[in-house]
Amino acid sequence: MFLMAQTDSDMFDFSSVYYQGTAKSAAMGNAMGAVGSDFSAIAINPAGLGLFRKSTFVFTPEFYSISTESDYKGSYGSDRAFKVPVNNIGLTWTQEYNNSPLKSVSFALGLNKLNNYTFQSYVDGNNPNTSLIDAYIEELYQNGIYNDYALEDYSPNGIFPLWETYLLDFYDDNTIDSQVPQGGLNQQFGVSKRGSSREFNLAAGFNFNEKVFLGASVNIPYFNKTVTKQYKEINLNASDNFRNWAQEEVVKNSGTGINAKIGAIFYPVKWLRVGAAFHTPTIYKVEESWGTETWSSFNNAGYNYISPTGVYTYTVTTPYRLNASAAFIFGNFGMITADYELVDYSKMRASSYDYNYSGFNDYIRKTYSTTSNIRVGTEWRWQTMAFRAGYAFYGSPFGMNKTDYRTDSYSCGFGFTYHVFTLDLAYVFSQRHNSYQLYEQYSEYPALYGQNNEFTDDTKVKETTNINQVVISFKFRLD
Repeated sequence: MFLMAQTDSDMFDFSSVYYQGTAKSAAMGNAMGAVGSDFSAIAINPAGLGLFRKSTFVFTPEFYSISTESDYKGSYGSDRAFKVPVNNIGLTWTQEYNNSPLKSVSFALGLNKLNNYTFQSYVDGNNPNTSLIDAYIEELYQNGIYNDYALEDYSPNGIFPLWETYLLDFYDDNTIDSQVPQGGLNQQFGVSKRGSSREFNLAAGFNFNEKVFLGASVNIPYFNKTVTKQYKEINLNASDNFRNWAQEEVVKNSGTGINAKIGAIFYPVKWLRVGAAFHTPTIYKVEESWGTETWSSFNNAGYNYISPTGVYTYTVTTPYRLNASAAFIFGNFGMITADYELVDYSKMRASSYDYNYSGFNDYIRKTYSTTSNIRVGTEWRWQTMAFRAGYAFYGSPFGMNKTDYRTDSYSCGFGFTYHVFTLDLAYVFSQRHNSYQLYEQYSEYPALYGQNNEFTDDTKVKETTNINQVVISFKFRLD
């Protein structure tokens, strides 16, 4: 696995969905499974397409701001990023029928955004105990790597560049050493992530007697993601020969896949709609490239090494999704909606014709778990205006009782309709928490210290990410 750059966090990024649709949907917490008549609803429950009465065109840009604060060994760091992406663009058209149980058929063509990968974080703190290189040395011992030839085969992009820049030394007695001291270092770690996932939708919805609505879609999701990691250690003892070392890693992913969705919405009574939908797993073909650049600085010399660029193609299968929804209707004045979504992230899988991913998939199965996403929203109308609010809870992929990567979103907004034109605005605030050991970003082995290496250094990083979104939708009725 060290010859390739795939990680379980990549698998989660490819599999996770945080609906990024129209302003109406965003303002209502994306609780649209039983609401329908909105282009975003098609991504959740395609039966919602059957509730369209008129052909429409919608276009949704947004202003997206993300900031992350980190806590490492009592020191705090922060970073932020800003983007102006397009959430969705779509066209629906409806054909009505008279004197038939089938009252109308609607079709949809367009794009919905599923996830925004934009992320920026920075960690800065002093470590009196260990270096990342200590974790690397422990890793080499555990895997029987005692010379540079074996190291180049084992980790050509990660650890081998440290030998090329005189940060690692091998000895004839099968010992490994480094000029980097064991502690007394300022450690800096930065992550910059860019990209998004979108889904091209081709859907059809059917309206039977204004009571039963059925829908199905064939979708082509695609994504692109670039992750840049920068790690640096600076010697706090100015009298030592070693000054600092740094490594930058760049990993680029792009993939295209296919999935299908089916759904239904029913009116059991006039004031209630209930819905259900099933999303098949998505099968992605992923192309990945990666490489590193490493620097070292000593009092009398400096070194630099650029690793060869690695390229690999593999297949990812994401989990299926089950959706259940309800909408309580209060005449023409308002509604309260709720969606429940079940996802089992332990079902994520990677495969390739020339590599056995069984060990990696077994790790996924043991690490990830089933979780739930819960979304609620409301809308109230007055003349030509609508006022909306919502809340969304996206559970941790490690289980409902975990907090890492759990996301809470709070939203509000309004809409205004004038003849055939509707303008919708929404504001969404989301917060996500995460924690990890700093060295585990590069090695599965912790750094050990003490006389007999009996103590493990605590390199935990705690992160809090805040996301602010302002979403604007322009909708035009075409007939």
